[in-house]
Amino acid sequence: MKLAFKHQFILAPLVVVVLLVCLVGYALFELANISRKNEVTRYWELLTDDVQSVIVAANRLNNVIGEMSKGGDAHQDEQFFSYLEQARIVSGILLEPFFLEQIPSELRANIKAREKILRAPERSNPAELGQFLSQLLPMLEYQSKIFAAQRRTDFIDSHRTLIEINSRMSTSLIAGLLICIFLAATLALWGLSINRKRLKNMSERALAACSFKASEIPDPDKSRDELDALEQCLVNMTQRLLHVVSVENVLHGVENERRRIAMDMHDGVLADLTAINRKLDAGTATAEEIESLRKDVNGVINQLREIIDDLHPQVLETLGLEAALNSFLNRHRIFEEFENVHFDFDEKIENTLTLEQKINIFRIITEAVNNVIKHARCDRFEVSFRLVTTMLHITVEDNGIGMSEQSNPAGHGSANILERARLLGADVQWRTSRFATGTCFELKLLVAKAES
Repeated sequence: MKLAFKHQFILAPLVVVVLLVCLVGYALFELANISRKNEVTRYWELLTDDVQSVIVAANRLNNVIGEMSKGGDAHQDEQFFSYLEQARIVSGILLEPFFLEQIPSELRANIKAREKILRAPERSNPAELGQFLSQLLPMLEYQSKIFAAQRRTDFIDSHRTLIEINSRMSTSLIAGLLICIFLAATLALWGLSINRKRLKNMSERALAACSFKASEIPDPDKSRDELDALEQCLVNMTQRLLHVVSVENVLHGVENERRRIAMDMHDGVLADLTAINRKLDAGTATAEEIESLRKDVNGVINQLREIIDDLHPQVLETLGLEAALNSFLNRHRIFEEFENVHFDFDEKIENTLTLEQKINIFRIITEAVNNVIKHARCDRFEVSFRLVTTMLHITVEDNGIGMSEQSNPAGHGSANILERARLLGADVQWRTSRFATGTCFELKLLVAKAES
């Protein structure tokens, strides 16, 4: 899986943040459980306190009622105010909806039956209120014990649950933090490894460009981020540099070819014309000598035609690549006495190649054939042009002495072939022939689809 550089950069922090958010959410959930347990404990604590408060207030109210029943005017007003105060405390707790909901139905019914007395103690008979409280106190004390027992039980359960939650939270949070650290380190190392590999590939491509090894530079992938764009630029620069170098090498080869042609014209055509001119200057030529001179002139004409054809084959432009190669091979059949030469050409190829491609392919094949004739020591060779969909396959195959002695890819002729192939964007290789001995030169070129 290949991620963009910016995604690799934020992946580790994003995963850590997500995990931390999950840990915070889990901690909040457990804290909510603790809060609920505390609320339950607080609930029973409030009930127990209410019952204890109403019991204390009822006892005080009974004492005040007892004092009031003894008579005497010395503290009558003070006792009455104390009576009202304690009665308000008792009624406030007993008639509270929260308290009434938690007590048994029988006790609730008794309190509801005396609600008028409790709400208006100033208009009620203190003795009647005291009698009601005397009946109510045993039931309240019993309920207080029940609430206290429930409070102790719930407190123990809550304490045990809190210990479990704390232990679970500690384990989970520590494990989560360790997982966060592990994932962050793993993702960081993974991203570092990927980017180091990509940078290494770019470094290798740069080294390949410096050593002019075009075959070692693979096609770039689709650009996805900044590093891919940089890699694409590096490959494009490399291809352009190699193209410039290839052009320079071809031009150098052209200069060498011109030097060779100049030497051929100097040593061949010019020498023959000089000899003919000397014979003509003598002025004593017989009919036989004139006929010999005519043959020499025809030989010079043929030499000039060969040189012109080497410089620029006119047949290639007028009749096409197949005719030009046929003419070249026929010339070798006649002059080099190579009768066992086979040429196979797919007629669809003519419509798929530009003139520039045809010229470079012609030069490559003529160079390969010349290598066969000069070095292979063979009595048979074949030239084949096949078109498979949009891939052009060209082979020059012989039954000579083999590749180790016949061709040297570092030689001048092979270097020219490689440079022209690089200009075309073609792949070339030398391998063992399908004959018992010999060499097979193969060129592959992606071309346009042939017209029907």
